[in-house]
Amino acid sequence: MRRLFFSLLGLLALLACSRHTEPATGVSEPDLGWLFLGKAPYTLITKVEAAPGPASFHLVKDLSLMDEKPEVILNQQITIAPDSTLKIKLGALEPGFYQVRIRDSVRFNIGVRPDKVLSPSDAQPDFDAFWTQTLTELSAIPLEPEYTLMPEYSNDLRTCYQVRYTSLGGAVAGGIVSIPVAEGKYPVHIQYMGYGAEPYYFDPSAAPAQIDFLVSVRDQGIFKNGQDRWIDRGLSSKETFYYRGAFADVKRAVDFAASMEKADPERLVASGESQGGAFTFISAALDSRIKAIAPAVPFLGDYRDYARIVWWPVHEVLETSDAEGLDREELFTMLSYFDVKNFASRINCPVYMAFGLQDPTCPPHTNFSIYNNLGTEERRFFCVPTCGHAMWQETSWSAERAAFLSPWLN
Repeated sequence: MRRLFFSLLGLLALLACSRHTEPATGVSEPDLGWLFLGKAPYTLITKVEAAPGPASFHLVKDLSLMDEKPEVILNQQITIAPDSTLKIKLGALEPGFYQVRIRDSVRFNIGVRPDKVLSPSDAQPDFDAFWTQTLTELSAIPLEPEYTLMPEYSNDLRTCYQVRYTSLGGAVAGGIVSIPVAEGKYPVHIQYMGYGAEPYYFDPSAAPAQIDFLVSVRDQGIFKNGQDRWIDRGLSSKETFYYRGAFADVKRAVDFAASMEKADPERLVASGESQGGAFTFISAALDSRIKAIAPAVPFLGDYRDYARIVWWPVHEVLETSDAEGLDREELFTMLSYFDVKNFASRINCPVYMAFGLQDPTCPPHTNFSIYNNLGTEERRFFCVPTCGHAMWQETSWSAERAAFLSPWLN
């Protein structure tokens, strides 16, 4: 089914335009095909890779996709035009995301007023105290970074190093940093990596007037050593869960970035996709020195609803917790300490978030569970309606992100 789905996305001329940028004011605009931002009633007009003629049409609520019998909002017979065009009156739909199902072969997502999707914080009463204590423990650990020169990725413009330092609990974290050779103070672009992503090295000539820092949290990136699973480590308590240490590593990366001799601490920005998108939000939530962030397809937002939309990763967590005999409700309470939406109100810097409307890994609802709880009013989002999870392959987003961050990086 997934192969068919992505084949469909690649073959169809789905929309009149492939992206949408919402202004920071949040003013509604006319819908652009699969992303409805204006007022109801809505009409879906698109082309499909399906034979003309009669067809079944179902509109399914995303929060029921993991149910044995998903909730069907609309169920009707339609006619596909000779040129494969559909025109279907959807009427008034609640803000959220829905899956279109046509016959047994065509499936794709649509969105309605994502800026109005509700997923309130479920932070526990001691949430702030827990993270205050965690950061207090972290601050007591000397940074003491160790640099290893990487001459093959250095030139007369920038010098590349692998760096490592000690983080919470004595774990090693660090990453890859490229620093201008010339004297001066430079902005720092902190870049957080996806779940299990392979590290890469910066072109030393690409941005000679900025410091680039690719972060590796504990046991990932340059420290991975063949590991491929972290989400279900230490589920028995909030003190032992993997992401307590990983979020501390995110904060420690900001400490390191600000500590560099050539860094301008007034120009620290962060970006990342997937897990890196989650870490980007966390960096700004835990450290006000971050001046702007550009997260994409963020991970780890709204665990409870995540489990209602897609199988991975939450059901992997549930399987492990069940095998360990952990209480399901206590598990979700523990996870709430690491739900990125519960950090969102702490974020007060400008935010530009990208999401893929067809994302089967970090579904849009989970992205907006974070976005709609942000403390800052300086926020906007960027959508590629035909994109799944691989936002890093979208050159349009790369250009948008660069333009957004440029005031702090120049």
